[in-house]
Amino acid sequence: MSDYLNEEYCNFSNDATASSFGWNFQANAGIFLFLKFVQSATDIKIESKLQDIEITLTDGNKIFAQAKPSQDYTIAKDKKEKFKDAIVSLARNSPINNQLIYISNIPDTFNSAKNFFDNSIVSYNSCLAAIKKEIDNTFKSTVTSIEKKIKKEVKEERKNKLIEIKNKVEQFDKSTLYISTISPYFGNEENRYIKISDTILSFLIDYIKLSRDDAIGIKQRLLEHWQLRLEHNSTVSDKCDVKKITKADFVWPIAALLIDNDLSEINECLSFTPDKSITNEVNRIMESKTSVYHERFEFSNKVLQEFEQFKKEVYGKSITQPVEKEFIKKCSYKFIDEFRVTSDENVTEYLTKAFLYRIISNNRNMQKISAGVGVRI
Repeated sequence: MSDYLNEEYCNFSNDATASSFGWNFQANAGIFLFLKFVQSATDIKIESKLQDIEITLTDGNKIFAQAKPSQDYTIAKDKKEKFKDAIVSLARNSPINNQLIYISNIPDTFNSAKNFFDNSIVSYNSCLAAIKKEIDNTFKSTVTSIEKKIKKEVKEERKNKLIEIKNKVEQFDKSTLYISTISPYFGNEENRYIKISDTILSFLIDYIKLSRDDAIGIKQRLLEHWQLRLEHNSTVSDKCDVKKITKADFVWPIAALLIDNDLSEINECLSFTPDKSITNEVNRIMESKTSVYHERFEFSNKVLQEFEQFKKEVYGKSITQPVEKEFIKKCSYKFIDEFRVTSDENVTEYLTKAFLYRIISNNRNMQKISAGVGVRI
């Protein structure tokens, strides 16, 4: 209560929609950028210790991106204010062999050529002369603003920090600067995600070589899964090993979502006869947005390797059912700990065997993904 009473104005508001909008944009910008660089990328982090979005490339170099959206950019007094903030932040990152990206949803940041950066990633060097001049002037304006702060600052430590920032902005190598705008990106889901959805569709068709029907069929669930994954990633400490989302784990849900959930296929592999309540529970878990975590690339690859070894062991022997189902019956115990999401042992067994069957059946799609994005199996 004392915090409220000590406020200069008793204007109580719990409206955090602008912050939520920013976090939402950050995750979707991560999806957009990672898909644009997917063939040369190895992993992605959201809200890393170095930048809003950090993508590592195969040569070890980095893409650092500042995501600066506006919930309603039409009422912004200074459309370049967020660009100035991004300049200061990006200036902290080494420009040597790295790419520094400012990504927003503001289509008219630069008056000389509105919409020039819409849904693409354009380098400073590729900009038209008038846009370059406008960017140069924005850098100068940013330096001027910092200099004013330096003159007013009385604390020596703070003043030294501002001087350091000013020097970094002045020395900014603009040849490493890239600008991108996701547009439209506002309001409800219909308007907000249309370009992210289009990017996913193009990626599935052009890189993974899916049919248009298959791509459209999984596009929405894939978008929701990636949004959930990247939004969660922003809450994970950069000190944790799981912070880094590898390309393999990022793209593997594509294969998982292409498989039909016809659970009756594995009923004969079970040690019990499932009733409707168990089947419904397993379906619920498998159809949830998080279910594809169980089919991450590393785990799926392990299953396929075990399956190949099993086929060699039973080659020439008499088996009573297809080798896939024989493998599931005899080897599922090796993987059951991966699926203990419930205390019900029957549900755990069903989940384990259902996922194993999906992974084995999905090998062809896995090969397509591997070829499309350069993931080695």
